[in-house]
Amino acid sequence: MKLYRWITLGALFGCSVATFAQTQDVRTLDIVIRDFQPNHPDFENFSEESVNHLNEIYNYRTSTGAAMNLYGYDAVWYANVPYHNTCGNMNTFQPGIVGAEIGTDGFPRQVNPYLPAYLQTVSAGPVLEYGECSQKSTQGWTQRGYKNAQNDVSGYKCPNGGTNWSNPVIYTPGMVNPYLIFAAPGADGKIDMYDGVVISKMNERCDNQFFEQWYLDVPGQNKRVNTTMDIPKDPAGTKYYIYDYNYNNGGYSPLDSINPVTREWVMNKPCNASIQPNGVCDQYDPQTLSIFCPPYNYQYAKDQADFLNQNTAKLCQDWLNQGGPRAVENGSGHSAAWQAAVMNGSLGLQHLRNYAFTMMGYASFKYKTTNQTPSHEVFEFAGDDDMWIFVDGVLVVDLGGTHLSAPGKVDIEVLARNNHGCHVGEPLSGYTNCSGASDATGWADDTWHHLHFFYADRQSDGSNIYIRTSLAELAPSRYGQPTVSDVVVKVDENGISHNSMYMNVPLADSSLIAINNPNVPSMVVLREVTDANGQKVTMVYGFYVTSMTGPIDKGADGQMYQFEGVVKDLNGNVVEGGLLGDDRLAFNVPYSQGLNDDGNGGNYTAQEWAQLMAWSQKVTFYVASSSGKHVEGFDEREKWGKISYTAVATTPVVPDDPAYDRPDFTNESQALTDLAGSGTIPTDMTADLVLTPIPAVNNVDPLKWAKDSAKVLMTSGAQGATTVPVGTGVVYGAGQDANKTLCYNDGSANVPGKKSNESCTSWSFPTTQPFHVNIRVFDHLGHFVNQYSKRVTQEEFENALNGLRSSTKSAGVKVPGCGETPMYGSTGAMLATIKMYPVTDKGRLLATGPYVYQMTVVKEAYSYCYASNGNNPTIMTMPFQRTTETIRRGYRRTQKK
Repeated sequence: MKLYRWITLGALFGCSVATFAQTQDVRTLDIVIRDFQPNHPDFENFSEESVNHLNEIYNYRTSTGAAMNLYGYDAVWYANVPYHNTCGNMNTFQPGIVGAEIGTDGFPRQVNPYLPAYLQTVSAGPVLEYGECSQKSTQGWTQRGYKNAQNDVSGYKCPNGGTNWSNPVIYTPGMVNPYLIFAAPGADGKIDMYDGVVISKMNERCDNQFFEQWYLDVPGQNKRVNTTMDIPKDPAGTKYYIYDYNYNNGGYSPLDSINPVTREWVMNKPCNASIQPNGVCDQYDPQTLSIFCPPYNYQYAKDQADFLNQNTAKLCQDWLNQGGPRAVENGSGHSAAWQAAVMNGSLGLQHLRNYAFTMMGYASFKYKTTNQTPSHEVFEFAGDDDMWIFVDGVLVVDLGGTHLSAPGKVDIEVLARNNHGCHVGEPLSGYTNCSGASDATGWADDTWHHLHFFYADRQSDGSNIYIRTSLAELAPSRYGQPTVSDVVVKVDENGISHNSMYMNVPLADSSLIAINNPNVPSMVVLREVTDANGQKVTMVYGFYVTSMTGPIDKGADGQMYQFEGVVKDLNGNVVEGGLLGDDRLAFNVPYSQGLNDDGNGGNYTAQEWAQLMAWSQKVTFYVASSSGKHVEGFDEREKWGKISYTAVATTPVVPDDPAYDRPDFTNESQALTDLAGSGTIPTDMTADLVLTPIPAVNNVDPLKWAKDSAKVLMTSGAQGATTVPVGTGVVYGAGQDANKTLCYNDGSANVPGKKSNESCTSWSFPTTQPFHVNIRVFDHLGHFVNQYSKRVTQEEFENALNGLRSSTKSAGVKVPGCGETPMYGSTGAMLATIKMYPVTDKGRLLATGPYVYQMTVVKEAYSYCYASNGNNPTIMTMPFQRTTETIRRGYRRTQKK
């Protein structure tokens, strides 16, 4: 993936400095850590030791007295012998009963029935072993790793397989259910993949009594920290990204700030308050030491050394004397681990850590068949303790239990080929990841899928985690950098555009100040236009912000910024119409030689690349979030933010006069009585529906113009007219075969005392969407009189805009600004006028007096080409709308003139 520094609406740049800095090539996963105290019932139980030392652990007394046992092991834990003896380890392993061995090829040595059948690969053995390498590192450090792992198994391997000691790698399968539980989609149709996901317990195994607390926010039991895991590119130059923290380099400590030289604990790792659920960074102080220090007379305690070859016997004994691994407070205001660390100076601080935590990781990745050659995309893991990996809500790696470093692997192509997660009954089978998927062909190409992993560190003697992945394309991180979830351009009823940008985190104040400079473009706009020869070309414009305000906290929708500005070309000329639908928008970055050297990689034509480079030299600043997080841009145009262009979702219904003298309708009534016969008039023949295309008027929004001009457009022709008099219209109703209205105008509008000269009761509304209209008529006593119902389909709607009412579909015209979406009519908008006949449902004339009309208009969701302000075609997307009106009308008949 080339390092083009384009800052898309899906990923804003994260460094608010004026100099160009090299960006690290990483894969970023969002992480939710829940910090526990080690005295939680499911943590620090030394269950792997309880088989041989149960009574010693429970009855252990420190040299400072029996009271210290209050920090240790209670009767509930002690009585649960069958329960905590279900941890898979060398002391409890029984084939097919307790635990499962891992083979040297990284697969289990027995079938795991909790995985899909296509993932139940069984190793032929022998068993994988992990231990202390006999050779030290070049720095003189003691190392640990696999003794006999095959080359393609994830994790550190002892050189030449030499070990001072080694133990079999055994895990505990079946602790969790093989399906995740997902909350229902929100109003936007999306599932919250962070707080709408639950992993649930299947079996009571390996001290998971309170498993429901592990990955949910439980006040008083855990504290939550949102952060990221940035997985860097393999320095060896392979296609992989590798994250490796293990015994040999000090271990994995996501909640601790560690001095990289001395390896001493410095402080709790600072967090970004803006992405925390309550806006506050909060975690426990370090409560553990990264050494094996069980609460009994451990036979090898005197000889234990850490990875720096430092003896830890005294450190362990001091820890036990202060209360031991489960003591979170020993009377000094600090944990026993803290107190023991202070007593041992540098050695103590080198091992002081905040362990006892769980972690949920999430990433959305794109499946592309082209990324599976020459080798498949993978997500590999090795570590301790518990680890479960799910893809699209279905378990793919099951490594439960407090075990030695154990490996697991996810092969994306195997999942895709077997339609993983998209079978009937699987939790996300009806979600977007399964669009186009089938059991016959597997996943559809270019679809997004969801990877969740759940990790738990439940033992104090260390924390190992190794991740290697070749996933080529991940969606932007929610916690790692500012991202924009949506950009909406909304046109109000006066035709004025208002722009809104929804972000996951706030921008830095310095970036907001820089953006609010109308003399410097802060965004670039990618727009397809048609040139004079009818050829499509891509133009790159600059967006100059005149005002950006915010943020406004919109809850689950994120932080909303409202911004205004102008679009300009490279010569500084204003491009009329502002942002248009289907435009693609990106934050720009300063020009650098690196951009030029990288070239366009085939993603842009030479003409497009030249424009991009020209714009890149016009910007003098980066954009940052409030956390200052640095992010990588995208080199694919599909990653640029796409504008959603809408109008205010209202349907203004314009009535004619509320009471009027109705011209004579006798002849028309007789025709309708004949139409009814012995029954009633068809409900789509009880009114004229006149669809009148709205013309383009410069600098006036078509919908506003139609609303202001409705009374003129609603006026009927004289009796007997064969066409609609104002504009070219299409008529549906009793006279539709001749495109003729039954309703008419008697021309008496200027007669003193007359309210109206229309023979029918009329309403109109402007629309850019196919619709369904229903009108029910009642007399003043509430008796049903008549009903009109008509659905205008998308094809009928588009035909009417082009003056057609036939079975031939109107082709429309492709215009600049709308890409492949054709324009229908001159604006894409029409005025719909309903002229309700003054008759009952049997065709008889209505009596004089008041009537009540209940009118409902339902507009369908629709995307289309629309000429905003009369001359700027753009893609418009309008939502489903429903409008209901109750209108009273009174009649007074007059003689036909």
